[in-house]
Amino acid sequence: MNPAKWLGTICAAGVLAFGGLAEAAPLDVYNEFIAKSDQELDQLGKIHLFESGKYTLKVSGEARYRLEVRDDFTFNNTSYEDDAFHLLRTRLGIEAGMPSIGKVFVQGQDAESFASSSLNQTNAFVDRFDLRQLFVELKSPWEEAPAKLKIGRQELAYGEQRFVGAFDWSNVARVFDAVKLSVTPTDKLQVDAWVSQPVLVTRVTANSADHEDHFYGIYAAGKPFRDHILDTFLFVRHDLDNEIAGEISGHRGQLKEYTLGNRFRGRYSDFDYGVEWALQLGSRAHEDIVAWALHNELGYTFVRAPWSPRVGMEYNHGSGDNETSDGNFGTFDNLFPTNHPHYGFMDLASLRNIDQLETNLSAKPFKSLMLTSKYHWFFLDSNKSAWFNAGQGVIRPARANASQTIGQELDLLAKWTVSKHIDTLFGYSHFFPGPFIKDTGADNDANFFYWQTAVKF
Repeated sequence: MNPAKWLGTICAAGVLAFGGLAEAAPLDVYNEFIAKSDQELDQLGKIHLFESGKYTLKVSGEARYRLEVRDDFTFNNTSYEDDAFHLLRTRLGIEAGMPSIGKVFVQGQDAESFASSSLNQTNAFVDRFDLRQLFVELKSPWEEAPAKLKIGRQELAYGEQRFVGAFDWSNVARVFDAVKLSVTPTDKLQVDAWVSQPVLVTRVTANSADHEDHFYGIYAAGKPFRDHILDTFLFVRHDLDNEIAGEISGHRGQLKEYTLGNRFRGRYSDFDYGVEWALQLGSRAHEDIVAWALHNELGYTFVRAPWSPRVGMEYNHGSGDNETSDGNFGTFDNLFPTNHPHYGFMDLASLRNIDQLETNLSAKPFKSLMLTSKYHWFFLDSNKSAWFNAGQGVIRPARANASQTIGQELDLLAKWTVSKHIDTLFGYSHFFPGPFIKDTGADNDANFFYWQTAVKF
């Protein structure tokens, strides 16, 4: 499939998904189009064997388009910051391997933002013609010691990615330069250990790792019994920048941070549940760090009801700092997460100085269609610390005597799996400002609409 035809597939799938299918094309024409597209994408992504499977070659790719319409994300409708813009991300990867030894994988990426506002053309949206991944993965030659060693630029993603994730919702996403060892002593346990540096996106020049920011980890993922998982982790972040500011005026120094915790998730009958917690210790500019985070979740699926609806609730906590000049840091560092699916689709919160309550409802009218609604209540853990967004940037600084009630958010999402290789989603979100926003500045409601279609092989 040539690039023009590939992009045409995205647009056609999106138009059909928008609801005009019945008028735009008969059902048999639509089915024929989808089936033909799947066949071509299957051919593109098939594994090619050489010398009876001694060598393999595989090509992979993605083309993703997203329209975003943002309204009053600064909560101020008297100043212009709104934008409707188009995001296009294209990836192409090649994997060459010897199944008995390992493989080499290289992936390029081009991420573009077609926006009128320069706010939406930063390195959070744009990464032009760059190397995304390049690694070598080697297998252990001993069957008694199953292990893999991966060296090079790669994704790191663990659990539900609340602390370490690829952040794939982002137009540019996240990778690390890393060396990772994965050991699988049994089919119910995998242990990963790595040393890494996060890769910084520089838009129009070649991306490179942040050589001062070192990120180490050990992650053990276990399956203690049926339908249950129990993970244990330790993350170490050491930033060698000696100019990191402390709380006390004039204090500067490095960051040495240790995050340890557990993740437990399971299902019993029609109930599902999960708990994840983390304790953070260490020092920042020679001042002590003591912070923590917690996630709780409970859901129930009505498996015998039409559409198999699931109702759920969550509570998420990321500690803040109650005393910002005592030389003790209490605000949790969210590390390198994928925050988007967890704390509101408008990305106005992270697991940092936050208390979040959520109720959610999801249902599947058809096998290929998932409808989801979420309602969030957001509160500051401490009004002496700032309000942080999903990227851990400050939305509003702390204000003495301000309320701790940030506001509420409604998320509506429809995801249609068009075929094995094509999916599309539509979303709308609305933010209702609370007393904290009113106490600290403009307080207009905010809106967010998006449509995304992706083709992968």
